[in-house]
This record gives sequence, C-alpha cells and structure tokens, in this order.
Amino acid sequence: MKKFIISLCLAALALIPSYGQDLDGRQIAETAEKKNHSSIGLVSKGTILLEDIKSNKSETRSFALLGISQNGLRNSVFRFTDSRYKDTTFLTIETGGGDKLQYIFLKSVGSPRQVESSDKEKNFVDTDMSYEDLGGSKTADYDYKRLDDRQVNGRDCYVIEKYPKRKTSKFQKHLILIDKSTWVPVAAKYFSVDGRVVKTLSAEDIRTVGSGINVPYSITVTDLADQHRTTVTLKSAVEKQLSAGYFNKGRMDKSWSE
Repeated sequence: MKKFIISLCLAALALIPSYGQDLDGRQIAETAEKKNHSSIGLVSKGTILLEDIKSNKSETRSFALLGISQNGLRNSVFRFTDSRYKDTTFLTIETGGGDKLQYIFLKSVGSPRQVESSDKEKNFVDTDMSYEDLGGSKTADYDYKRLDDRQVNGRDCYVIEKYPKRKTSKFQKHLILIDKSTWVPVAAKYFSVDGRVVKTLSAEDIRTVGSGINVPYSITVTDLADQHRTTVTLKSAVEKQLSAGYFNKGRMDKSWSE
C-alpha cells in the first residue's frame, strides 16, 4: 500500500508543469526585472573600459553604483569616480505605475537635467549603454514574444523578443536570453529597423552576493555599427544599508562616503 501511494504521488507530480514552462514572454521579462535587487542596498564598484575597435584607442573610468528596492520600487544611482567625467552622476527613480524618472548631473552644467522619454535610447556619456540599458526601460513600452529555450555557455536560458511600441524607436526588436537559474540576462541582440543586428550584449562571471543576489561581474556591450565596445568589470559588490539620501535629485552634486 505504501509503495502504491508513493507511486501515485510521483505520477501526480509528473503532471505538474515546472515553474517557467508556461510563462509567456512578458511574464519572463517582468520576473527577471523583479529579481536580483536588495531591499537593504547594494553597492557595486568597478571600471568601464571604452574601446574604439577601428583605431584601438581606449579609455578606462572607475565608477560606483548604488541600488535599492523597497515596496516594489527600485532606485539606483551611478557615479564616475575618476577621469574627466569625475562626479558625473546618473539617477533612476521608479514611481508608482511603472514610470521611471532619470536625471543626469554634470559638473559643467551645475544642476541635474531630466532625461526625456524621447532620449532614453541615446547613449550615456560616450558609452555604448543607453539610458534605457541603465534601468530606464519600462515593461509597458514593449510587446513580447517567447521563443524556444536554448543554452548559452552551458546555461539553460529563456529566450524572448521584445518589440518597441514607440514608432520612432531606432530598434525593430531586442532578442534577450535570460539564465533560468539566476534570472540574469546573459546575452542580447539589438536589431535595427531594417533587420540588422547593430548592437550586442553579453554578461559573464555571475556571482551570488548578500542575500542571494546574482550579479554579473563582467558585461560587454558592442556597437557593431560604430565599431565601439564598452566593457563593465566589477571589482566588488556588497549588500549594505543605504540611506535614502543617495537617491535624491537634490543631492546629486554631494560627495559620497561609499
């Protein structure tokens, strides 16, 4: 009788679909967006290498990135800590309803400037990352489609396409691969309106920090059209208590203790 009950339970479990199997493209995107954030605070430090592939010229900048997620809303603030862009600060604040306000502070300007929605596909301070790439993307601004799962570097991944609703977007679609075990986007391709791949992203060296937050320690974004590459390399990522003052537009010109 005991063996019969065990067999019956195993048969019932086999009929239950595994988590993620029935998710559509939008649900996968929304789940990935909610994962890997800290309600306490996450402090990341590292370098950004900018490379002109044609001329072999390069430039390296150091940065600090602070992030926090509370009450379902995520805020982040990025700052260059050396180079000619020292103290350039970029703030993203998520509001109710999924809106994301972004501000950039340049010492040469002297006051924060809001990044308009029409500018969010533009590149951030000579890098190959757009304002959207840095946290400004809104799920509601895209339509989604799920494709067949595939493997990337031994990782089982969800594969989705997202299509911008805005007719003036410079991209036709984005193809994104999301690691099933960590929910980190590990690869992406950006397609121009004429169907060419014009930009790629890859994320590697994923490490688990703090309370189970998965962080890629290496991200490479390549602009194939301009033959330019940006490589983000983390030196550290630590979960620690952060003050709300860091995520205040009125304090973007203040010094940091991090």
